[in-house]
Amino acid sequence: MVVKEEKKLKTIITQKEPPVGRIILNRPEKLNAINMELLIEIEDTLKEFQNDNEIKIVVIKSATEKAFSAGTDIDFVSLPESVWKQREIPKQLHKTFLACRTCEKPIICAVDGHCLGAGLELAISCDFIIATNRSRFGLPNIKVGIPAIVEAAILVQAIGVMGARELALTGKSWDAEKAERRGLVNSVVPPEELDKEVQRWVDILSRYSNTVFATQKDIIHKWMTTDLDTAIDYSINTVLINFTTLDTREGMAAFLEKRKAKFEDK
Repeated sequence: MVVKEEKKLKTIITQKEPPVGRIILNRPEKLNAINMELLIEIEDTLKEFQNDNEIKIVVIKSATEKAFSAGTDIDFVSLPESVWKQREIPKQLHKTFLACRTCEKPIICAVDGHCLGAGLELAISCDFIIATNRSRFGLPNIKVGIPAIVEAAILVQAIGVMGARELALTGKSWDAEKAERRGLVNSVVPPEELDKEVQRWVDILSRYSNTVFATQKDIIHKWMTTDLDTAIDYSINTVLINFTTLDTREGMAAFLEKRKAKFEDK
Protein backbone atom coordinates (compact mmCIF):
# COMPACT_ATOMS: atom_id res chain seq x y z
CA MET A 1 0.00 0.00 0.00
CA VAL A 2 1.43 3.35 -1.08
CA VAL A 3 -0.17 6.18 0.88
CA LYS A 4 0.14 9.43 -1.03
CA GLU A 5 -0.77 11.60 1.93
CA GLU A 6 -1.52 10.94 5.62
CA LYS A 7 -2.73 13.36 8.25
CA LYS A 8 -3.19 12.63 11.94
CA LEU A 9 -5.93 14.78 13.41
CA LYS A 10 -7.13 14.79 17.01
CA THR A 11 -9.57 11.88 16.71
CA ILE A 12 -9.00 10.41 13.23
CA ILE A 13 -6.26 9.61 10.75
CA THR A 14 -6.86 10.43 7.09
CA GLN A 15 -5.08 8.73 4.24
CA LYS A 16 -5.08 9.30 0.50
CA GLU A 17 -4.23 6.29 -1.62
CA PRO A 18 -5.97 7.12 -4.91
CA PRO A 19 -8.55 6.09 -5.81
CA VAL A 20 -9.24 5.51 -2.08
CA GLY A 21 -9.56 8.02 0.72
CA ARG A 22 -9.53 6.57 4.23
CA ILE A 23 -10.98 7.89 7.47
CA ILE A 24 -9.52 5.91 10.36
CA LEU A 25 -11.21 6.37 13.74
CA ASN A 26 -8.36 6.85 16.21
CA ARG A 27 -9.54 6.97 19.81
CA PRO A 28 -8.35 3.49 20.86
CA GLU A 29 -8.33 4.36 24.58
CA LYS A 30 -12.09 5.09 24.27
CA LEU A 31 -12.83 2.31 21.75
CA ASN A 32 -13.56 5.10 19.27
CA ALA A 33 -16.41 6.45 21.37
CA ILE A 34 -17.99 9.29 19.43
CA ASN A 35 -17.62 12.88 20.59
CA MET A 36 -18.09 16.28 18.95
CA GLU A 37 -14.52 16.50 17.67
CA LEU A 38 -14.72 13.12 15.95
CA LEU A 39 -18.02 14.01 14.29
CA ILE A 40 -16.72 17.31 12.99
CA GLU A 41 -13.44 15.79 11.77
CA ILE A 42 -15.33 13.07 9.87
CA GLU A 43 -17.68 15.64 8.30
CA ASP A 44 -14.82 17.95 7.30
CA THR A 45 -12.82 15.07 5.80
CA LEU A 46 -15.81 13.88 3.78
CA LYS A 47 -16.10 17.37 2.31
CA GLU A 48 -12.38 17.29 1.48
CA PHE A 49 -12.64 13.89 -0.21
CA GLN A 50 -15.82 14.99 -2.00
CA ASN A 51 -13.87 17.78 -3.71
CA ASP A 52 -10.78 15.68 -4.45
CA ASN A 53 -10.84 14.37 -8.02
CA GLU A 54 -8.27 11.70 -7.15
CA ILE A 55 -10.60 10.11 -4.60
CA LYS A 56 -13.25 7.79 -6.02
CA ILE A 57 -14.15 5.67 -2.98
CA VAL A 58 -14.08 6.40 0.76
CA VAL A 59 -13.29 3.76 3.40
CA ILE A 60 -14.10 4.32 7.08
CA LYS A 61 -12.36 1.96 9.50
CA SER A 62 -10.84 1.75 12.98
CA ALA A 63 -7.28 2.05 14.19
CA THR A 64 -7.95 -0.63 16.81
CA GLU A 65 -9.15 -4.20 16.31
CA LYS A 66 -11.12 -4.08 19.56
CA ALA A 67 -13.93 -1.96 18.17
CA PHE A 68 -15.15 0.03 15.22
CA SER A 69 -16.92 2.23 17.76
CA ALA A 70 -18.36 1.46 21.19
CA GLY A 71 -20.96 4.22 20.80
CA THR A 72 -21.28 7.73 22.11
CA ASP A 73 -18.70 9.01 24.59
CA ILE A 74 -20.45 9.37 27.97
CA ASP A 75 -18.60 12.64 28.56
CA PHE A 76 -20.10 13.94 25.34
CA VAL A 77 -23.69 13.31 26.41
CA SER A 78 -23.42 14.55 30.00
CA LEU A 79 -26.26 17.00 30.47
CA PRO A 80 -25.20 20.65 30.18
CA GLU A 81 -26.81 23.41 32.19
CA SER A 82 -29.29 24.07 29.39
CA VAL A 83 -31.44 21.18 28.17
CA TRP A 84 -31.95 23.15 24.94
CA LYS A 85 -28.18 23.19 24.51
CA GLN A 86 -28.28 19.39 24.63
CA ARG A 87 -29.97 19.40 21.22
CA GLU A 88 -26.61 20.23 19.69
CA ILE A 89 -25.46 16.64 20.27
CA PRO A 90 -28.09 14.76 18.22
CA LYS A 91 -28.10 17.60 15.66
CA GLN A 92 -24.36 17.14 15.03
CA LEU A 93 -24.72 13.36 15.00
CA HIS A 94 -27.37 13.69 12.30
CA LYS A 95 -25.36 16.29 10.38
CA THR A 96 -22.31 14.00 10.17
CA PHE A 97 -24.25 10.84 9.41
CA LEU A 98 -26.28 12.69 6.77
CA ALA A 99 -22.98 13.78 5.21
CA CYS A 100 -22.16 10.08 4.79
CA ARG A 101 -25.48 9.31 3.16
CA THR A 102 -25.36 12.29 0.82
CA CYS A 103 -21.66 12.12 -0.05
CA GLU A 104 -21.50 11.64 -3.82
CA LYS A 105 -18.81 8.98 -3.51
CA PRO A 106 -19.51 5.44 -2.25
CA ILE A 107 -18.42 4.79 1.33
CA ILE A 108 -17.31 1.37 2.58
CA CYS A 109 -17.42 0.84 6.34
CA ALA A 110 -14.93 -1.78 7.57
CA VAL A 111 -16.05 -3.13 10.96
CA ASP A 112 -13.89 -5.18 13.28
CA GLY A 113 -15.06 -5.69 16.86
CA HIS A 114 -17.86 -3.80 18.60
CA CYS A 115 -20.13 -1.58 16.50
CA LEU A 116 -22.62 -0.17 18.98
CA GLY A 117 -25.02 2.72 19.46
CA ALA A 118 -23.90 5.78 17.52
CA GLY A 119 -21.13 3.63 16.02
CA LEU A 120 -23.81 1.48 14.40
CA GLU A 121 -25.61 4.62 13.24
CA LEU A 122 -22.38 5.75 11.55
CA ALA A 123 -21.93 2.34 9.92
CA ILE A 124 -25.47 2.15 8.50
CA SER A 125 -25.05 5.66 7.11
CA CYS A 126 -22.36 4.25 4.80
CA ASP A 127 -23.13 2.47 1.54
CA PHE A 128 -21.56 -0.89 2.40
CA ILE A 129 -20.59 -2.64 5.64
CA ILE A 130 -17.84 -5.25 5.52
CA ALA A 131 -17.37 -6.99 8.87
CA THR A 132 -15.14 -9.54 10.53
CA ASN A 133 -16.69 -12.62 12.10
CA ARG A 134 -15.81 -11.37 15.58
CA SER A 135 -17.84 -8.15 15.15
CA ARG A 136 -20.91 -7.37 17.23
CA PHE A 137 -23.72 -4.97 16.35
CA GLY A 138 -26.19 -3.48 18.79
CA LEU A 139 -28.06 -0.60 20.39
CA PRO A 140 -27.30 -0.91 24.12
CA ASN A 141 -28.83 2.52 24.86
CA ILE A 142 -31.85 1.07 26.62
CA LYS A 143 -29.62 -0.50 29.28
CA VAL A 144 -28.80 2.96 30.60
CA GLY A 145 -32.30 4.35 30.19
CA ILE A 146 -31.76 6.14 26.88
CA PRO A 147 -33.78 5.37 23.73
CA ALA A 148 -32.05 4.99 20.38
CA ILE A 149 -32.57 8.05 18.15
CA VAL A 150 -31.09 9.91 15.17
CA GLU A 151 -29.88 7.62 12.32
CA ALA A 152 -31.03 4.52 14.19
CA ALA A 153 -34.24 5.35 12.31
CA ILE A 154 -32.61 3.93 9.17
CA LEU A 155 -32.60 0.48 10.77
CA VAL A 156 -36.30 0.06 10.01
CA GLN A 157 -35.51 0.39 6.30
CA ALA A 158 -32.31 -1.67 6.56
CA ILE A 159 -33.52 -4.68 8.56
CA GLY A 160 -37.28 -4.20 8.96
CA VAL A 161 -39.31 -3.05 11.93
CA MET A 162 -39.03 -6.39 13.80
CA GLY A 163 -35.24 -6.38 13.65
CA ALA A 164 -35.10 -2.71 14.66
CA ARG A 165 -37.39 -3.44 17.62
CA GLU A 166 -35.22 -6.38 18.67
CA LEU A 167 -32.05 -4.28 18.75
CA ALA A 168 -33.61 -1.15 20.26
CA LEU A 169 -35.88 -2.75 22.88
CA THR A 170 -33.65 -5.57 24.16
CA GLY A 171 -30.21 -3.97 24.03
CA LYS A 172 -28.84 -7.30 22.79
CA SER A 173 -26.09 -7.44 20.20
CA TRP A 174 -26.09 -9.43 16.99
CA ASP A 175 -23.04 -11.38 15.92
CA ALA A 176 -21.76 -10.81 12.40
CA GLU A 177 -23.40 -13.92 11.00
CA LYS A 178 -26.86 -12.86 12.19
CA ALA A 179 -26.23 -9.30 10.99
CA GLU A 180 -25.44 -10.68 7.54
CA ARG A 181 -28.53 -12.91 7.52
CA ARG A 182 -30.72 -9.96 8.45
CA GLY A 183 -29.29 -7.74 5.73
CA LEU A 184 -27.37 -5.39 8.01
CA VAL A 185 -23.93 -6.13 6.54
CA ASN A 186 -22.78 -6.99 3.03
CA SER A 187 -19.95 -9.42 3.76
CA VAL A 188 -18.37 -11.25 6.72
CA VAL A 189 -14.77 -12.46 6.70
CA PRO A 190 -12.10 -13.55 9.21
CA PRO A 191 -10.20 -10.59 10.76
CA GLU A 192 -7.05 -11.29 8.79
CA GLU A 193 -9.01 -11.00 5.52
CA LEU A 194 -10.80 -7.72 6.24
CA ASP A 195 -8.44 -5.46 4.28
CA LYS A 196 -8.39 -7.90 1.37
CA GLU A 197 -12.20 -8.04 1.27
CA VAL A 198 -12.47 -4.25 1.41
CA GLN A 199 -10.00 -4.05 -1.48
CA ARG A 200 -12.14 -6.50 -3.45
CA TRP A 201 -15.10 -4.13 -3.12
CA VAL A 202 -12.88 -1.16 -3.97
CA ASP A 203 -11.76 -2.95 -7.16
CA ILE A 204 -15.39 -3.51 -8.18
CA LEU A 205 -16.43 0.10 -7.52
CA SER A 206 -13.35 1.55 -9.22
CA ARG A 207 -14.65 0.37 -12.59
CA TYR A 208 -17.58 2.75 -12.59
CA SER A 209 -18.31 6.44 -13.06
CA ASN A 210 -18.18 9.01 -10.27
CA THR A 211 -20.92 10.90 -12.07
CA VAL A 212 -23.23 7.90 -11.99
CA PHE A 213 -22.31 7.19 -8.35
CA ALA A 214 -23.37 10.73 -7.46
CA THR A 215 -26.63 10.35 -9.39
CA GLN A 216 -27.46 6.94 -7.94
CA LYS A 217 -26.70 7.97 -4.35
CA ASP A 218 -28.91 11.03 -4.80
CA ILE A 219 -31.73 8.81 -6.07
CA ILE A 220 -31.31 6.33 -3.21
CA HIS A 221 -31.47 9.20 -0.72
CA LYS A 222 -34.81 10.22 -2.23
CA TRP A 223 -36.01 6.61 -2.03
CA MET A 224 -35.29 6.73 1.69
CA THR A 225 -36.69 10.17 2.49
CA THR A 226 -39.78 10.71 0.33
CA ASP A 227 -43.00 8.91 -0.54
CA LEU A 228 -43.02 6.29 -3.29
CA ASP A 229 -44.59 8.38 -6.07
CA THR A 230 -42.27 11.32 -5.43
CA ALA A 231 -39.21 9.05 -5.31
CA ILE A 232 -40.09 7.37 -8.61
CA ASP A 233 -40.83 10.68 -10.34
CA TYR A 234 -37.56 12.13 -9.05
CA SER A 235 -35.69 9.03 -10.28
CA ILE A 236 -37.11 9.37 -13.78
CA ASN A 237 -36.22 13.05 -14.06
CA THR A 238 -32.74 12.51 -12.63
CA VAL A 239 -31.96 9.68 -15.05
CA LEU A 240 -33.06 11.83 -17.98
CA ILE A 241 -30.57 14.49 -16.89
CA ASN A 242 -27.94 11.79 -16.43
CA PHE A 243 -28.34 10.78 -20.10
CA THR A 244 -26.77 14.11 -21.03
CA THR A 245 -23.44 13.30 -19.30
CA LEU A 246 -20.35 12.14 -21.15
CA ASP A 247 -19.94 9.13 -18.88
CA THR A 248 -23.40 7.78 -19.63
CA ARG A 249 -22.84 8.22 -23.35
CA GLU A 250 -19.48 6.46 -23.05
CA GLY A 251 -20.98 3.61 -21.02
CA MET A 252 -23.75 2.99 -23.54
CA ALA A 253 -21.35 3.22 -26.50
CA ALA A 254 -18.93 0.79 -24.84
CA PHE A 255 -21.76 -1.68 -24.26
CA LEU A 256 -22.86 -1.55 -27.90
CA GLU A 257 -19.27 -1.80 -29.14
CA LYS A 258 -18.51 -4.67 -26.72
CA ARG A 259 -15.55 -2.94 -25.09
CA LYS A 260 -14.60 -1.70 -21.63
CA ALA A 261 -15.93 1.77 -20.84
CA LYS A 262 -13.44 4.55 -20.17
CA PHE A 263 -15.19 6.90 -17.78
CA GLU A 264 -13.84 10.42 -17.45
CA ASP A 265 -16.15 11.44 -14.57
CA LYS A 266 -17.36 14.53 -16.40
